[in-house]
Amino acid sequence: MNGMIVKRFFDAHYPLDLAYDWDNVGLQIGTLNKEITGALLTLDVTKDVVDEALDKGCNLIIAHHPLIFTPLKSVLSDTYKGQVIEKLIKHDIALYVSHTNYDLGHAGMNAVLASRLNLKDDDVLEMVTETHGIGRIGKLHKKMPLKEAVEYIKQCLEMPHGRLITSNPNKDVLTVAISGGSGASHMFEAKKKGADVYITGDVSYHQAHDMLQMGLTALDIGHYAEKHFAKALMNELVEYGATFTIYESEINLDPFNYV
Repeated sequence: MNGMIVKRFFDAHYPLDLAYDWDNVGLQIGTLNKEITGALLTLDVTKDVVDEALDKGCNLIIAHHPLIFTPLKSVLSDTYKGQVIEKLIKHDIALYVSHTNYDLGHAGMNAVLASRLNLKDDDVLEMVTETHGIGRIGKLHKKMPLKEAVEYIKQCLEMPHGRLITSNPNKDVLTVAISGGSGASHMFEAKKKGADVYITGDVSYHQAHDMLQMGLTALDIGHYAEKHFAKALMNELVEYGATFTIYESEINLDPFNYV
């Protein structure tokens, strides 16, 4: 069954035991012990994404964010999450999740984002285990004023907006640290390692004040910048030997409208 190549791939590159203890990763719905007609790669799983999988003839969805995060006491078809789960099961669509195990992978989320920024001499921002860490830190191709650097970062990550946190808007930027998703907790390591700008998402009001007080310039690009994992993961799966068709989701899953 060609679906088992998915399990072998993740076991080899992003094993489940690499994920944080609080996370829920791996096969969440269905089975991989079947022929895969197509796989859809997506950041999140919504009803629109399931419809997209059906339209594309996919019976596997690989997501970054877990659909089932905390234990379920029931699956009710009059709740939104219950409807998504019901639809997946009815149409025999398996759901596989690779979240923090992908974040900590050597070629995972932050390597993908660092590559899009063309960071030079990049390295792990903060080690989590003896062999794996979170985030990346490296240098831009040239030093540039903060305003220019912000525009460059937004362009590379295809993000039309960002929240800038700085007490020095006239500074120059060369060294950049990045941690996709909610990475504000790594601000101290970014400061310690000399980042001119720290890029992450979901920075809270109080975390932003902490950054200002420690003199760290940060750019909050939100969570949706992680969408770029899909193309990179697709290429990895094909290189590993997956023969079924793999699609990137075309659904805009950014929940925010900026007014």
